[in-house]
Amino acid sequence: MVLDKELEKAFGLVFEISENVEKSGLPRYLVSGRSFFKAEYEQSLFYIIRLRGAADSRVLAKEMQLYKEKFDAPVAFWFDELTKNNRNAYVKHHIPFIMIPTQIYLPFLGVLFSRKFSESVRNTSFRLTFNAQKILFFLMYNKKEEYSKKELAIDLALDPVYVTRGSKELVARGFVKERKEGKNTFVKLVIEPKKLLELGNDIFVTPVSDVIHIKRTDEVKELLKASDYALSEISMLNPPSVETYACFKKSEIIREFEILDEPEWEEPDSICRIELWNYDPKQLSDKDRVDKLSLFSSLKDTKDPRVQGEIEMVLEEIEWQ
Repeated sequence: MVLDKELEKAFGLVFEISENVEKSGLPRYLVSGRSFFKAEYEQSLFYIIRLRGAADSRVLAKEMQLYKEKFDAPVAFWFDELTKNNRNAYVKHHIPFIMIPTQIYLPFLGVLFSRKFSESVRNTSFRLTFNAQKILFFLMYNKKEEYSKKELAIDLALDPVYVTRGSKELVARGFVKERKEGKNTFVKLVIEPKKLLELGNDIFVTPVSDVIHIKRTDEVKELLKASDYALSEISMLNPPSVETYACFKKSEIIREFEILDEPEWEEPDSICRIELWNYDPKQLSDKDRVDKLSLFSSLKDTKDPRVQGEIEMVLEEIEWQ
């Protein structure tokens, strides 16, 4: 069956696909004109419902919930064709879908990656640790096929111990492979950045540890633009009334700031919002803004649909090396 081959090609997981699906109990409108498939991998499974054509994302989101309650398992929809608007709407509302061979969006498969590549992380959160995410983003951005752990430690200003731990975590997820050559260990991506990005909501963790408000000073110019302020410069989003900047939470510059307890009483143009990050944002950015993957990670849980829509468009425009 073409579907199982495409899933294996995309995720490296061999699924057994069958049409033996019990549909009793479902209302007629959720069955009529639709084909049902069950995809199984070891002890895990999800269901695929093939539709004749695209549907409104709000309607599909409600139907997806009904299917999930019926099957007690994740559900994805299979389409022959989708417009760009359909695709963007489904991603925005976290509706898994398959359109062979051009698009497969199955974010819940992060759990299956965990089960396949690491028994030790099976019962833990699939979100990456900060150092592992920092290493992963660096590998996604850069064009070299592989980096030694020594290079990663230098380029990312990380203790070699943390590089080793972060790399081990990424190997366990199946995102990278390690290769030994003499005394050196080299690390390389084994999944395309676009595929990793599809798992972003499940695996990426916000780098923001805390947020403070400060009086605007010249020192702020040394920081990188962040949050919706950075997004407004690379998208159609209107700039916020209060600018936001990112700063490593252990940076000495924080001591120079006048932190405000009640920023709402200040004029917007006299203050700044500062995100304190768990890793130094400057090590992934070569401009005056935080890098796009970290920006996405910091904004992905926002409830503002305008921000969600614009950051998704920005990610689509990234030209991977």
